[in-house]
Amino acid sequence: MPALLHNAPHPLFRTAILLAVAVLSTACGTGQREPGTSRPSGPGLQRDLRNISFDPAPLYRQMGMIARGLPFPVVGRVGYLASGRPDTTHVVLALSFSATSLSFTREADNRYRANYTVGIVLERDGARVRTVDATETVVVGSYRETGRTDESILFQEILDVPPGSYRMTVALRDVVSQRNIQEVVEMVVPAYGAGTLSTPIPVNQVLPRVQRDSLPFILLRPRATAVFGRDSTLPLYVESYDETDTALLLLARNESGKVLWSDAVTISPFQGLASGVIEVPITRLGIGVSQVSFVRESGGDTTSAYVFVGFGDDLPVARFEDMLTFLRFFAMPSRLQRLRETPEEDRPAAWAAFMQETDSTPNTAIHEDLRDYFGRLVRANNRFREEGAPGWMSDRGRVFIVLGEPDQVLEPTFTDFQRNRQQLWEYRNLNLQLVFFDETGLGRWRLTQTSEVRFETEFRRRLR
Repeated sequence: MPALLHNAPHPLFRTAILLAVAVLSTACGTGQREPGTSRPSGPGLQRDLRNISFDPAPLYRQMGMIARGLPFPVVGRVGYLASGRPDTTHVVLALSFSATSLSFTREADNRYRANYTVGIVLERDGARVRTVDATETVVVGSYRETGRTDESILFQEILDVPPGSYRMTVALRDVVSQRNIQEVVEMVVPAYGAGTLSTPIPVNQVLPRVQRDSLPFILLRPRATAVFGRDSTLPLYVESYDETDTALLLLARNESGKVLWSDAVTISPFQGLASGVIEVPITRLGIGVSQVSFVRESGGDTTSAYVFVGFGDDLPVARFEDMLTFLRFFAMPSRLQRLRETPEEDRPAAWAAFMQETDSTPNTAIHEDLRDYFGRLVRANNRFREEGAPGWMSDRGRVFIVLGEPDQVLEPTFTDFQRNRQQLWEYRNLNLQLVFFDETGLGRWRLTQTSEVRFETEFRRRLR
């Protein structure tokens, strides 16, 4: 896959690259529900699901990251490393977004090109100390690549600034569509003296440094996300500024601060700098957000970073409880309840067992059943939105999640606001026809009572 790499002299090193990340493959009843008839609550429904968002930006921001949703979804991360001068620190900023955020134009050689701009302003006490204005180009070899929705484009900048408090403004703009975002981040740039630790930095690639005055060769992994069942580890790069071997205690905590796992690691120095990549086992973290901390065993500095483990690159990013809620159409209520009640320190093992038990093709690296399920869930949320309810919770949404795309959809032709419209979904291989009705004429589709019973029967038959 084509990649663009731009180098600028020290102290600035800029990278705009299209990452080579694999794309995630991804008889008619007419009776209506009687007034007052309650809908089944569904398995494991413990919360007000209307308040659960598919937008990962708020969660990413709580993890201390840069994050924006539409119209230009982007996730960014800032890391800090010592520079060759005691009065400055390397600030490593990385921004990632998908190819679908950009507008591509076709060229004569059948390649596709997009351009975007990045503006970075670093202020201290109201005065500008650094300004970056960049125009970047992304070129791909096929139309299919323009539709990638994974973390495929990475922009990175390394700036040297004195330690202290700063306000950073980051602006991105697609040149053709003029879609843009602007994010303001308050940050404290640390000073790195003897005996200190850098921030742990999730990485795609890195060449560990052996001396402070060498420029970091590093490609960040801004989302710090791993896929449960596909990735075995999540790599974190860390530096210690010491003349001797540095013994570190690694602590992995869940969202509530409970220690899930700990281990001892040692990194060895060369010319006053010790560095290394620590591979954190995914099975020790479990699903959701974790905080990974490094503590010097001899006392002194402690540093940490948030990471996330989910079910797929293009699937919902959520906390533990929300992820269980999303699984309400996938697994038996009793199975989800066992996960919910599992002690926090035992959850990673319980997740591993759950994944193994529900995987119909355990000989592959990907849990295809969960991948397909979440894929349908995301599509249902986008296609079947209704006033007051997210799309995946609507009647049409939950039918789509459980049964998939119908073989045929029939809907009589009515005017837009006529009441009592009906829509029939046919699943031929199941010998099943389901009827939805729109009693108000406002697009609030509900299963008829007869169809609700038929769907619930098929739904419970499919639960794992």
